[in-house]
Amino acid sequence: MDVNNDTTLTIVECKVKDDLGYDLVSMYRILFGISCITVPLGVLLNIIFVITFIFQAKKVFDVSSHALLLSCMAQVLLSILQGPIRLYFYYNNGCLPMGGTSLCDFTVYLDYIPTQINNFLIAQLSIERFFLVVKPFIFHRGRHQRYSFAIYLHYISLFVAIIFPCLYYPIIMRNGASTINLDDPSATQTCDLWYARDIYELFDLLITFVPYFLVLITSLSVISAILYRKYILRGRQGRQAGTRNHRRLLFSLHMFLIWFILTWSPWVLYDFFQTILNLTYSVYIDAITTFIVYMNYTFSSTIVLLTFKELRQFCFAKFNLQHGIFIFKNRVTPIQNIARAANQH
Repeated sequence: MDVNNDTTLTIVECKVKDDLGYDLVSMYRILFGISCITVPLGVLLNIIFVITFIFQAKKVFDVSSHALLLSCMAQVLLSILQGPIRLYFYYNNGCLPMGGTSLCDFTVYLDYIPTQINNFLIAQLSIERFFLVVKPFIFHRGRHQRYSFAIYLHYISLFVAIIFPCLYYPIIMRNGASTINLDDPSATQTCDLWYARDIYELFDLLITFVPYFLVLITSLSVISAILYRKYILRGRQGRQAGTRNHRRLLFSLHMFLIWFILTWSPWVLYDFFQTILNLTYSVYIDAITTFIVYMNYTFSSTIVLLTFKELRQFCFAKFNLQHGIFIFKNRVTPIQNIARAANQH
């Protein structure tokens, strides 16, 4: 065997089974087959979203939707750039790119930075959604007021959510982290971020888990507030405050965050309990739950595209989908018209 041939060496040393005995080769082949469909589809849908957003930004990009749409842009980056790398990873049974290589370093930067930006933004929009439910006019300014405290806090949170991951991961990669497993450098290296100290790993777990649990807690709070308003205060107040556009925004936020919880829960809960209970790590389970997370990046922007009226109408008009909808509507004859025609005869 030619030891200088990195590809041959990697293929020979690839694990066939994980520590729990699960077959990794079959699993990666299945994920590769599914990704051959989801990755191109996700790239196409995200490109459509970007084009639509560029033309409709003035209509939809306001203070109440900043976090949502910026989160979509972070996920667009992950879907378009990270998708082909995931295909390469699955095709090579999880062995390539090798840890310590330039491609692996680029993959880690491309994965961790947009992912953390996305998670912080989603945590922010989940908190803002709660306040938009209980106090619909929280971002409205007074008559002689240029900015409110809520708007100041909103922009500060956006700044931190975007800047912190962009600074943290390059710094940590140079001071205490690497794409090589520092505990066992001689082992076959899986392309991931490995920490030299436990405190770094603990902090990484916190900034990963806290946004998810914030989304979960605020979602439960929103459900409680809606139920309280519907069943407890139903006789004490009129119709819920807020315009039709406000209710449409809330509907989009609800769908977006439900999809986030559904796709992130398997990975977060597995990683959380595996770390807390010190369970045997399974590459098989981690790969499947990570694949489900990538479904979030693939289709989240499509949810926003379909639930935002301005984006949906522009997209249907430009891509000739509106014509088909009109044809369908014209084929459906109202019952009143049928009855009226029958009476005339």
